[in-house]
Amino acid sequence: MKKISAIFTAAVMAFSLALPASAAKHEDPAVAHITYADAPEGTVYTDILIKMTTDDESYTDFTQPPQVCEEDAKNGTALDIAAESGIAKYHEDGYVSLSLHHKKAGVLCIYSNEEVLKMDPSCDFIDLSINYGDFKAAYIDAEGNILGVTSASETAYSMDTPYGFSTEGDSLTFQRHGAHPRTISIMIAAAALVLISLPIIIGFIVSKRKKRLKASERAKETQNDLK
Repeated sequence: MKKISAIFTAAVMAFSLALPASAAKHEDPAVAHITYADAPEGTVYTDILIKMTTDDESYTDFTQPPQVCEEDAKNGTALDIAAESGIAKYHEDGYVSLSLHHKKAGVLCIYSNEEVLKMDPSCDFIDLSINYGDFKAAYIDAEGNILGVTSASETAYSMDTPYGFSTEGDSLTFQRHGAHPRTISIMIAAAALVLISLPIIIGFIVSKRKKRLKASERAKETQNDLK
């Protein structure tokens, strides 16, 4: 019975490991924290770009300009960026400004150490990556002029960071919170294998136990006959 108990405990542990550890610390996938490095001179903020056509049901001509915000302040100060600005008109290779052209994008807030872009919960950044593919980022000055655009994003996974984006010169990383899907798949497969094998292993152990008991009983009977 000790062996069976040990096997059952191992199965429970394997199944527990298969559950995404990110559940222990929830990060909102509709909120992106954005940082940049090695940006062109004159950069005031970075704007995330998505490959969205003008006839997309979520496209709009112009939402609202980004704001310079302070911690705990209810409202920020809007930048002088209008529908005629370079970033609002940008449409190269099908990419447009997410914050300026997506109906479900909130105000892009520019803080001293990062930017924060909130989407409507019905359209988070996981949905955006699935629906529109790789992101890009544009370096923008105070008047909305584009100083540079990164290459398409690469996706990274981490249990310790929230959803967001980070640029370094020409590169852009889309940071997803949680374990890599491949890791989760391996964990689930391992747990499933243990659970599937469990009845077979238990049956084998029980069968061996019965054989040992029968052998012991026969040995006792033989000894009694000799007496």
